[in-house]
Amino acid sequence: MKKNLPQTDIYAILSDACSGSRGNVETARFLLKAGIKIIQYREKDFPMRRKYEECVAISRLCREYDACFIVNDDAGLAIACGAEGLHLGQDDLPSDAARRVVGADMLIGLSVATPEEIDKALTIPEVDYLGVGPVFATSTKPDAAPPGGVALLEYALKRSHLPVVAIGGINRENIGSLAERECKCFAIVSDLIGAEDLIQRVFDLRSAFSV
Repeated sequence: MKKNLPQTDIYAILSDACSGSRGNVETARFLLKAGIKIIQYREKDFPMRRKYEECVAISRLCREYDACFIVNDDAGLAIACGAEGLHLGQDDLPSDAARRVVGADMLIGLSVATPEEIDKALTIPEVDYLGVGPVFATSTKPDAAPPGGVALLEYALKRSHLPVVAIGGINRENIGSLAERECKCFAIVSDLIGAEDLIQRVFDLRSAFSV
């Protein structure tokens, strides 16, 4: 049976480039110890064997901690490693085709960067949640669309019957402004993964939007 996207605050996106000497698997381990309940793997340029081995290890860790593991872009890899979710961009496999590949039980998320993409996504029955952004400028995804700002996020929150995950340039300084708009879930890369003390950084981020 398909799980819903966990009702949680931080959606962690792994980045080997940001993680220093830890690497993706150890980073995931620390995040899970800190109580993170969603982890996405997004390493587009790694050899497939390396991606598979890392995803198998992270998927196993997520099961141990009752967390949701999501693979970016690659439906075959998501199936092979036992992930619970697949996240798609606008130029990836269409959601209906991805559903035929991954089956009925896997979560499918879709990135949306404009009001038009949000409206269209909400008519697609295969989509289970929206990744809305980039809200702010980001350096971790070179091909990211121009920032849509808080207005884009507000549009999604007002219109969407699906869970909304804000993404793009979110950090300790601006996360509170998004929480004030009643956003509940925040995808974070560099300001989280790049921290020397991951457990403390999770605490700091949560403190920044709960005051």
